[in-house]
Amino acid sequence: MAATIIDMKKVKIKLIILGGIKHNINFRGLIEWKTNFFEIDENIETKKTIPNSLTEENEQYYYTDVQLKNIIGETSNADLTVAIINQKLEKNYYERSIGINCYVLSLFEIGEIILNNNFNIIHFIIQELYYFAAVYYRTNGEIPETDDSLTHHDIRKCLFDFNDNKNDITYSLGQVSICSNCEAEFDKTLVPKDFVENIRKELKRIKKGIFYRIRDFIRKEPILSMIIGIAVAILINIISSYLYDLMCS
Repeated sequence: MAATIIDMKKVKIKLIILGGIKHNINFRGLIEWKTNFFEIDENIETKKTIPNSLTEENEQYYYTDVQLKNIIGETSNADLTVAIINQKLEKNYYERSIGINCYVLSLFEIGEIILNNNFNIIHFIIQELYYFAAVYYRTNGEIPETDDSLTHHDIRKCLFDFNDNKNDITYSLGQVSICSNCEAEFDKTLVPKDFVENIRKELKRIKKGIFYRIRDFIRKEPILSMIIGIAVAILINIISSYLYDLMCS
């Protein structure tokens, strides 16, 4: 009998917060997120004081992979270690694989991009955790120090979009999935047969608040929105008249 998602071992993730995080983030929401793919250690480690970044480019300092490795230290107490930082990383990427099964996720610039587009930073972090876990399964638990080969540069609203331009995250966040090409790559691995189907279902839970979803729909479909609005108004009027007549009879 083929293995299913139920039989699969969840990826154990250790979270580390590096330095101050200027955004108000409910990290408890990460721990309580229901998923079949990963579980987060309740003891989130915080390194409140970290050394200054040592490397400068175009009058901006950034943290190198080597420096971050030294700051994070030993990472063998979980399947995956994910460090969250508010500072700039090498090549100004928002995510770096800096060692075997160790990622750093930066909110530098992308935090503002997410908030300005009415998304929740916690949802961005959750989406990245799905990516990290998916890569873990795809590589059979041995993520290479650089995982660029596992992504694609064209934008497909896929979990494996490279997003070289940080603004591109807005195309997938809230409607991310796994494209057919990436699904074919998973079919070559030892993941359960329903892996991609189930991760797609869970990714659908990452979405904007209902107010912003309604607003986006109105902007995208103004005529249809107007027709629906008129129809709803007429329906409400009919129901109100019926209830009035019922009470007065």
